[in-house]
Amino acid sequence: MKISYNWLKDYCKHDLSVEDLSEKLTNAGLVVDTINPVDDDFCLEVEVTSNRPDCLGFIGIAREVATIVRSELIIPGVDYETTTENVNDLTGVTIEDNELCPRYTARIIKDVKIAPSPEWLQKKINSIGLRPVNNIVDITNYVLMESGQPLHAFDFDKLSEKRIVVRRAKKGEAMEAIDGSKCTLTDEMLVIADAQRPVAIAGIMGGRDTEVSGTTKNILLESAFFDPRNVRRTSRKLSLISDSSYRFERRVDPECVEWVSRRAAKMIMEIAGGQVVEGVIDQNYIEGKNVSVALRMSRMNRLLGLNIDKKTAKDILERLQFTIKPEGETEDNLTVEVPSFRGDVYREVDLIEEVARIHGYDKIPVKSNIGVKLTQDNIFDKVTEKTKSVISGLGFDEVITDSIVDELHERHGTIWSEMSSLKIINPIRQDENLLRKALVHNLLRVKKHNQNYGVEKTNIYELSKIYLPQEDDGMPEEKECLCILGEEGFLSLKGVIEAILSQLNIVQKFETMRSDFGLFNPEESAELKLGGKLLGYIGGLSREVINDYDFRTRPCVAELDYNILIDNTNLESSYRKIPSLPTVARDLAVVSDEKVTWAGIKECIESLNIDYVDGIEFFDVYRGKQVEKGKKSIAFRLIFRADDRTLKSEEVDKLQEEIVENLSNTFGTKLRA
Repeated sequence: MKISYNWLKDYCKHDLSVEDLSEKLTNAGLVVDTINPVDDDFCLEVEVTSNRPDCLGFIGIAREVATIVRSELIIPGVDYETTTENVNDLTGVTIEDNELCPRYTARIIKDVKIAPSPEWLQKKINSIGLRPVNNIVDITNYVLMESGQPLHAFDFDKLSEKRIVVRRAKKGEAMEAIDGSKCTLTDEMLVIADAQRPVAIAGIMGGRDTEVSGTTKNILLESAFFDPRNVRRTSRKLSLISDSSYRFERRVDPECVEWVSRRAAKMIMEIAGGQVVEGVIDQNYIEGKNVSVALRMSRMNRLLGLNIDKKTAKDILERLQFTIKPEGETEDNLTVEVPSFRGDVYREVDLIEEVARIHGYDKIPVKSNIGVKLTQDNIFDKVTEKTKSVISGLGFDEVITDSIVDELHERHGTIWSEMSSLKIINPIRQDENLLRKALVHNLLRVKKHNQNYGVEKTNIYELSKIYLPQEDDGMPEEKECLCILGEEGFLSLKGVIEAILSQLNIVQKFETMRSDFGLFNPEESAELKLGGKLLGYIGGLSREVINDYDFRTRPCVAELDYNILIDNTNLESSYRKIPSLPTVARDLAVVSDEKVTWAGIKECIESLNIDYVDGIEFFDVYRGKQVEKGKKSIAFRLIFRADDRTLKSEEVDKLQEEIVENLSNTFGTKLRA
């Protein structure tokens, strides 16, 4: 916001130098970035935060200065004489969408004389970097900068049927703006139209066809309140930004709309020689709401570390034009009615901030030392750190992908839910408007991207949230998942998962069960369970998926419910004494039916509870000529060790025979020669 040092004095008399004014505004929360000399004046660039649209006009800034220096705020008069004609006999206003335009006013000024503005007006316009155009345009710009409320003047005689219609644009409608921009409109955009065509884009810019020119005689003066969000969206879509849109999208004061119209009408009559027609068309759909906030002195002083008395707090708030309600006042409490231009104030802490910044932030005591309290890492952070350390140590790189995806992510099915993905109402990109239901599809895209840049093998993982829709259409279930993509095959990736379970000291039973899922090769996929609960899925990609992504390798993917890992992790430190006695290893291969799984064989061996079995390691499966059809050979290693002595070969032979016999009785296996 640019303000003129001299112009500001029209609304607040003060003796501050430009440097002092800059310092006091900055201390009150309105940071002055730069001060630039302009002829015999100074232009101050004030940084106005988005929650203070009331300071996007000279009167708003002057209100702050008047409060700081304890001066009077000077508001210009808006009284003037009118003609005997009535505005309702000359024009009409129809609002078709009162949500996007809750208030619209129109006045008629007749017999104006278009000419250059007087020197004093041009000088003020120039002082803040605006270019004078003509007296009417300069007046609307002057009042805009004075009040923060935008206006627009139409050449009344160029309006079809001499009336205004506030409506949504028709899809494909076009309009040329005053700055020459060719605008193609959509039905989401609000326009000001006459009986035939759009004549302005609401809250942003007027149209060239009805702009004030040297031939203009009669004016329709618009002052309105438009929905901030719609103005912002329209401005961005059309790449059309103006002083008006900057203020409307930050929310103007709806109660200021009619006053500003009167202010501009009076100036037009005085400067352009026009006559203001009696009355105003004021379509107002805004429900008047008085916002009252309670302020406790004890609470304020406790937060600020000060001892501000009630009289001082009342004085500051009243000078900022807040109203103190006598009926709500007690020894410790004030009931404060918030003015309409301060929509940012609605909590007690907001009032406390208002008192603090005017009283002086520099008066708040500062401790010379800062107490630091270290927080303990939570279980999630500890498990995550350990999990990532294991996976990274095995050669995998972490990736972070978008939670918002497109519809193509579901073309091969999803892992956790068959329900349709949740749609986002206002997506950043129109083709990406769904919340992901799995991580696996994102990792496949990462692999494809790397392959396109010459990296054919990609070992990656991601630990992040997915969003599962619910039956009641409520908020989605946010599931924390771990997805791993490896290039070394099914068994290698299963080994990665087992390594994670081992490092997290998870002792619950880990099972793999055959699963037929559309994303995976039916011959190389499994459902994973931990302690009887579904942990996730693992599998090599199906031929269809590989062809769809045009992969030159055949990766394997696992996706796990990370919360299951969290719930079963044991972070207590433990150690195992390094064995001092040697082990004895025996490699066996048994022929079994296809339906027999390695997990079943391992469980069968463990069920014997043989004290001397120190390890059971799978290392191969064979199907071929040396094994009859419908059978397979499973090779594994048995490791035997005793804690108190070296086992004899005869002892190991006996234990091996017991294991082979138990497998044969349970699964009908035969020892392969």
